[in-house]
Amino acid sequence: MVRLIPPLLPAFFALLSIGASAQRSGLGLKAGLGAAHTRSGAMNGRHTTGATVGLYAPLLAAPRFELQPEVLLTALGSGYTGSEGERLLVRSIYVQVPLLAKVYVGNVLNLQAGIQAAKLINATQYTDNGEQDVTSGQRPDEIALLLGAGLDLPSGLDLTFRYHNGLTPVLADDNVLFPRNQAVLLSVGYRMLAFSAPSTQRRRR
Repeated sequence: MVRLIPPLLPAFFALLSIGASAQRSGLGLKAGLGAAHTRSGAMNGRHTTGATVGLYAPLLAAPRFELQPEVLLTALGSGYTGSEGERLLVRSIYVQVPLLAKVYVGNVLNLQAGIQAAKLINATQYTDNGEQDVTSGQRPDEIALLLGAGLDLPSGLDLTFRYHNGLTPVLADDNVLFPRNQAVLLSVGYRMLAFSAPSTQRRRR
């Protein structure tokens, strides 16, 4: 895990340094829960619990527009029914680096869209007979499209509802099924560190 995280960080901290020097919005911690599964034309998995935790850095680019890079540790997965009717669950852990564009409808409500790159850390299959590491059978990276909406409150709390649509299949060496991750996640964030902005930019008009 330690070897995989460093290649994902330069873009995040480059954007963060730009935000700090230009007096942008801030830096926060976030965590959330949701539902995840895999989906394709050939198969649909059962929903299972998803979760995410990490850092985010909303950078004020204009009175009604922010760029928000993040670094997240996220659990996705899906339930399946085997060829003999047995039920199994695959749980996958990713390090994700999303970049969101946020457009504000008012002073609090925003609409979000962006792209996300991710590295697979671990994948485990659970059955009635126990668990098995299946990381080698999973694709090691993922690109996903993100859509969502959020409430950025004056108290520093940020509430976000996000839809994750994987663009790359999760299985390695697969020429038949092509399942992709899908998830909806509800997260709560708090801006611990705020970069002060000129008073004329603090309120969105």
